[in-house]
Amino acid sequence: MRLDFNILWIEDQRDAVKAQAKRIDYLVRKEGFRLQTEFAASIKEAKKYLASDIFGDHIDLILMDYDLGTGPKGDDGLLEVRKTFPYKDIIFYSARAADLLALMAKKKIQGVFCSDRDGLPDTVAGVCEALVKKVLDIDHSRGIIMGTTSDIDNFVNDCLGLTCDEGKIPENALKIIAKRMAEIRTRFEKDAAAIATAVDMATLLKIYNLYTSVDRLNLLRKVLSERAKYDDQCKSMKTYVTDTIPRRNILAHVRVQREGFSRRLIYKNGKEFTSQEMKKLRVELLAFQEMFEGLVDVLKMKE
Repeated sequence: MRLDFNILWIEDQRDAVKAQAKRIDYLVRKEGFRLQTEFAASIKEAKKYLASDIFGDHIDLILMDYDLGTGPKGDDGLLEVRKTFPYKDIIFYSARAADLLALMAKKKIQGVFCSDRDGLPDTVAGVCEALVKKVLDIDHSRGIIMGTTSDIDNFVNDCLGLTCDEGKIPENALKIIAKRMAEIRTRFEKDAAAIATAVDMATLLKIYNLYTSVDRLNLLRKVLSERAKYDDQCKSMKTYVTDTIPRRNILAHVRVQREGFSRRLIYKNGKEFTSQEMKKLRVELLAFQEMFEGLVDVLKMKE
């Protein structure tokens, strides 16, 4: 799983579900995921998505309307979906939700959630929450967070490249780099001396920093801070560095404590890093990821 929650929505009247789509987006985002939706107006169109192994593997949930206009009805669509994805989560909905159970029993279709149109957002939220709990154990969640921060590091590199004209480093950036390299040189010499005289492993394990991803992010922030139009992004970057990254780093180094089939993440002081803290971190990282994605797009346009 990733920070995207992907839905294939089979609905012939897309405008009729705008309110539900907006509500679903809000509820999924509360879980720390970004909703990505592909609409298909008919079973025939949906089969194009279902025929793609790559796309199909990334579908987290399928929403299927019963009344699909003049074409085959949704219960026929469920049979097509089940042929390709026997275990994919599906929500079958209609204005007359009570009739859907009888339809599925008649065609021997199992493992499908039913909903009326108005209740669809809450049904999706419930399935999403259950899916997250089912597949997103504490170790997997840690992997998502680490992967997302790696993506952000790549966005920072892209942004730095886009601040240059013809690939040349701006003069103000060179001064910032020179100052930082002097600090690194001093620290490096100090660390080298500490290594030469170290007598315990703990001292060696503390000496690992050079010009880090945080250094690059701070460089980007300082370069853009000279341009007033990026004030909001610079403030976000500072928060990311001072608040989010330290918590991410703590998460990277907590220990897994196994208790039967369950696993807990434990700090050095014995405190547990809970699933709620993990969820809060996902929500924050999603916002930062989208901010950096937007910044890349703006910088590509050049000023």
